[in-house]
Amino acid sequence: MTDFHHNIFYYYRGSQHAKQVQYDQQLEDNTTKALINTLKHCSPIVAMEFLKWLGIEAIGKVDFELQKATIGTEKIRRTSQRLLLGLVDKPEKSVDSICTELKGPIFGDSRPDAWIYGENFVVLIESKVGDGSLELNQMRCHFRKLEKGASQPPKCQVRNWAEVHRFFMTLVSGLSDKNKLLVEQFIQYLRWQSMSEFTGFEEGMFEFFVRDEKDVDTKKWIRDTIGLFAEKVLHNPNGLQALNAAFYKDYHVGNFKINDNHFWVVFGPEKFGEVCHQTITLYDYGLDVFVNVELLPAIKKLKKKIKNERQEFTTIISGLPEPFNILIEERKQKKAMLFDYYTIATLEAGVREPPHPGPYGLKIPQSIGFNYLETLLEKIQYPCLSVRKRIERKRVLELSKSNGDALVDEVLGIMNKFHPLVEFINGKGEK
Repeated sequence: MTDFHHNIFYYYRGSQHAKQVQYDQQLEDNTTKALINTLKHCSPIVAMEFLKWLGIEAIGKVDFELQKATIGTEKIRRTSQRLLLGLVDKPEKSVDSICTELKGPIFGDSRPDAWIYGENFVVLIESKVGDGSLELNQMRCHFRKLEKGASQPPKCQVRNWAEVHRFFMTLVSGLSDKNKLLVEQFIQYLRWQSMSEFTGFEEGMFEFFVRDEKDVDTKKWIRDTIGLFAEKVLHNPNGLQALNAAFYKDYHVGNFKINDNHFWVVFGPEKFGEVCHQTITLYDYGLDVFVNVELLPAIKKLKKKIKNERQEFTTIISGLPEPFNILIEERKQKKAMLFDYYTIATLEAGVREPPHPGPYGLKIPQSIGFNYLETLLEKIQYPCLSVRKRIERKRVLELSKSNGDALVDEVLGIMNKFHPLVEFINGKGEK
């Protein structure tokens, strides 16, 4: 690289970083302002409930200030409840140390993002978004402002925006029309900025797939929502990591490409394509939850298992929650790391309802479908296999009510039942 190109490269990288910092600062200011405006323009009950959530019993009028170095020494001095509140995008590992290391040297002055104060309390807010972290010197400067004339040290809390979102979600149903509208707008803002927990899928997400024009903001909203969904699926107390943390190390949300008709998220190790893994996809018709055997190393494992342990393979498959299907595709390479997939066959399994009850297809271990499956895997040069269970769109929307917890539970129920197949194909020692 010449000196000229070297300088251009670092100028470009520096300018991109500066743009990102500027964007994060603007988003940080807008988010804090959105919170304060919601509290300010709703009836006082909303602000009182918010303060109560923070552990403050407020009396009298509640006032607000944005971007001010101080609200005046006297207004702080007369209060008996003082709180330094840090708001961050995601929980920070350093939270405990920040709140326990506020006694120390400071450099310069600070300007809090917001103040909430009244007759007997004051809350100083420092907010961060994205990858922004609370800075110890800045927090110490804020803390000094609250210490003046205090009979006891001010308190310190660090909350994340997802917790704020959750608080307003629990509050909104009991509010009157005007307050409800304002709070719902703030809730929606946090969702669109991916600063909330997963609260379910919405009708507009499914409609996105059938539109000719794919709106960029909606695309980001859906992709971010799938990431929040995956976070719950992975880290839920009964989630995948609780099932097998050594294998389900992380998740990866795929990019939505120009000709795609779905979003996807995969769970497993870093090189997930080389092993049998689990995937969730969002289509216009609903969610598919499936075990995926895709790249050649994973296919070789599958073929070996079918050849050497056929009886156990058929027993595991026929015991899966019905109805389900096995999709067999052929993978053909277009470019490096870019493939086309062609459907070869779909083998179904389920249990018929009266008046002709009974299992059919792969629900029966003796099904000839298993012979057909083995034959296809041998004849296709680059086969892909997925064992799929669908949750229809209407059902997804129904389960998305009440914060989407019911949907997470249903998906995890399916994935837990799929896991023995994953473990069988990979071998129990696979990580």
